[in-house]
Amino acid sequence: MREDTMSDSKVPQRFLDLARKMRGPHALSEAGLRERFGDPAQAEIKAGQVWRARWDEVSMLVLVLEAGAREVNAVPVTIDPPGEDETSVVVEGARTAFGVEATVWAGLVSCVPVRVLERVVDAWDEDIVGCAAARAQGRPVPAAAGVRQGQMIRSALEPDAETRAGLADDLEHLQHAPGLPVQESGRPPGTLASLLGDRLDLRTLCSVLEMPQPEVMKLLRGKAPLPADRIGAIASATGLSAEQIARTVRPLPADLVQAIEHPRWRSVWVRRARQLEISEAQARLWGSYGAFALAARETGGGAADWDARLRQFLGGEDTTKGGA
Repeated sequence: MREDTMSDSKVPQRFLDLARKMRGPHALSEAGLRERFGDPAQAEIKAGQVWRARWDEVSMLVLVLEAGAREVNAVPVTIDPPGEDETSVVVEGARTAFGVEATVWAGLVSCVPVRVLERVVDAWDEDIVGCAAARAQGRPVPAAAGVRQGQMIRSALEPDAETRAGLADDLEHLQHAPGLPVQESGRPPGTLASLLGDRLDLRTLCSVLEMPQPEVMKLLRGKAPLPADRIGAIASATGLSAEQIARTVRPLPADLVQAIEHPRWRSVWVRRARQLEISEAQARLWGSYGAFALAARETGGGAADWDARLRQFLGGEDTTKGGA
């Protein structure tokens, strides 16, 4: 669903308005969320949590059924407008923080990337999650207080059918949120030359990169790393994504990518994107290679503490600060 009233640190206003009518807004306010879940920068993703997921103009609530390192198995949750289908389960308001019936669209279960998760807003009991998981697997809904199976949509013209189709589209959009290039064992990255093909001639590329021809030739052949701050320039000139171009630089360690895509850093990339007038994906890419370069310059054994490296690269920037 498209959310025009959502800020970086608060639940969409219409959810608060609904809660105010039923139980009061405190549970979903920033203060209420902190009371229930603590510092948002330290929140760990767990099964049974309801998260606000967002990318670009698409925002939706999702219930996490299983949590992985870089993606979660999740199902959409709606509370307004009301709607349901035969594969969904409906949870009464007394069992959630929303105070109104919530529909879990279990038939739309999907793998959702962690990088689109923004804020945990509720946590549901195991029996509710079990009902949702059962429907996602095509099994009958087990008995649970305040939970029932959804009713069938009998016509494609019904509003519920439109709601379901919109949720499917939004899930697809979230799934395509640009990720970071991850180092794959035994698979060398392609060269910049092979990626660009005939998109740019050498003279134009030299101009775009503001570099002399011998240096650009090294970049094209993979003999020298492409500076992270030049990725955006090539993306703008070619129409390729920053992620595609970054794969020719040097893929990032998987544990760094896992750290930087965690929701605890989300507000930093949103804020940086606004300050630098770039996309959130570009801001995250910039931070990734900055922290990676910092680690490469420093010595010392053992695994890198990537969260510490990110804080060092960003000058100790507070991950909990809201966007402007």
